[in-house]
Amino acid sequence: MTSITRRKAIAMSGKALLALAASGPLTRAVLAEDSESVGWERFLELCHEISVSQFASDWNQETYTADVQKLVTRLRLDDRKIIEYVDRYKNLNLDFPEIRTMHYEGRFMVAMLDFEVGEEIPLHDHPDMTGVLYCIKGRTEVQHYDKLSAVSSSGSPLLRLERDLVLTAGATAALTADRGNIHALKATEYTRVIDVFTPPYDRDRVERARYYRIDSSPYLERRGVFEAEESIEPV
Repeated sequence: MTSITRRKAIAMSGKALLALAASGPLTRAVLAEDSESVGWERFLELCHEISVSQFASDWNQETYTADVQKLVTRLRLDDRKIIEYVDRYKNLNLDFPEIRTMHYEGRFMVAMLDFEVGEEIPLHDHPDMTGVLYCIKGRTEVQHYDKLSAVSSSGSPLLRLERDLVLTAGATAALTADRGNIHALKATEYTRVIDVFTPPYDRDRVERARYYRIDSSPYLERRGVFEAEESIEPV
């Protein structure tokens, strides 16, 4: 999240959004027909085409993230672009993964995250966004939470554990605006992950993003439900 706040926001005009919507999405049938591995440029083209669905009033985020999961696992990891990012890796952040933007446009963004052993990203959310994580190296523990509409007796947010999983090389995980949107990652060995976020971070979404710290015990003995402290910085 620290790196994200340094990215420049990209504002799209109403005309630009209309132009994107008018371009039309690539059908799922086309994606299904082409199951071979794809290079970086082709991967971006396909992401660009399917991401237009986010501008529809009936956007199905579950279907969309499933498509992105299938697509990202077809990405050729020996592509020159991927190798360049891997080779340029430097461990600059202490106790926090390196987050490097690989592609940014108005529809979506792609980032590479490198975790040293034990590095983690505390519980945080992605306001009105979908995300797909693709582990290409290592092992990371991931916990996904949903934010309940109800609050605790003290007015604090309540989070419910949605998933608790381990990602290893070749595995993916997804979040939508409504499911598993709050998550935390901790690497148990050197780990590299590729993220695809739709829509991408912009100034508004960065300002609305929050970190969370949950109590160690369930709230009022409700299994999987925890009272949380919310902050704009890790707490």
